[in-house]
Amino acid sequence: MLYLLLSILCTASLIFIFKLYERYGVHTFQAIVVNYVVCVLVGLMFPGGNDVLQPEIFTRTWAYFAMALGIIFIVNFYLIAITAQKVGVTVASVAAKISLVIPVLFSLLVLKTTVKDYTWLNYAGMAAALVAIILSSIRPQAKEGGAKVSVVLAVVLPLIIFLNSGIADSLINYTNQYHLQPHEASQFTMLTFATSAVVGLLAYVYQSIRTKASFRRRSILAGVILGIPNYLSIFFLILALAYFNNDGAFFYPINNIGIILAGAGGAVILFKEKLTPLNILGLVLAVLALVLVSYQEIIANLF
Repeated sequence: MLYLLLSILCTASLIFIFKLYERYGVHTFQAIVVNYVVCVLVGLMFPGGNDVLQPEIFTRTWAYFAMALGIIFIVNFYLIAITAQKVGVTVASVAAKISLVIPVLFSLLVLKTTVKDYTWLNYAGMAAALVAIILSSIRPQAKEGGAKVSVVLAVVLPLIIFLNSGIADSLINYTNQYHLQPHEASQFTMLTFATSAVVGLLAYVYQSIRTKASFRRRSILAGVILGIPNYLSIFFLILALAYFNNDGAFFYPINNIGIILAGAGGAVILFKEKLTPLNILGLVLAVLALVLVSYQEIIANLF
């Protein structure tokens, strides 16, 4: 349970940090690139972290899954940052974690770690997840630089995050089930973040050449502050998932409900984010959707 709690706290803190970037004028993409370099440096301090520097790492069956995950991570990370800054912390956390519908279905239909018959409540939960994203995203008077936030930022962007996050969680679950041993968690996390760092650095070099943009020194400190909890969020996620016997259908609802509630609570308390009645309804619906999708597993494990 300790790993579960640490995973929730580390993940929720990432969205808060993104919001602070906006407040202190941090260049988000530069900080994200630095963040992944920091993740690699943090990983080197864990047992087995140095193994990722050896060519033999690519003989592991999970290596290419880690690299694919690294690409998904940096793309989705940037999208979550923009959503938190332009739309809101609550919708960013809801969009990223209501995506649990995807890994749960993957766990049930592909991994078959849990066997159950679908009921109308499960399907209602899946439908409620999509509605929750839309309701929590609505910001009628939201403004950025004097202009109303566009429909793309307010609705379509959270939906893209929903899909990317679901695919990433499913990939972690699959790799953990068939290819990864518990003692390899730090190596897997290390290679994932190393891939994100390389992709980010290449993208930054291309962007710098094209736009002649200069690097901001504050991006280094901002990247360090983000990188440490970012690495630990995945490391603790893998350990917590293993603790729950890789039962993603049970683990992800509990984990993601915690992150959504922590994100919403932090948005209101730390950033004075105002939630409309529709936003609150979307938040409640998000939690309800997670419960409905996996209520059989939750009941079986808790009772």
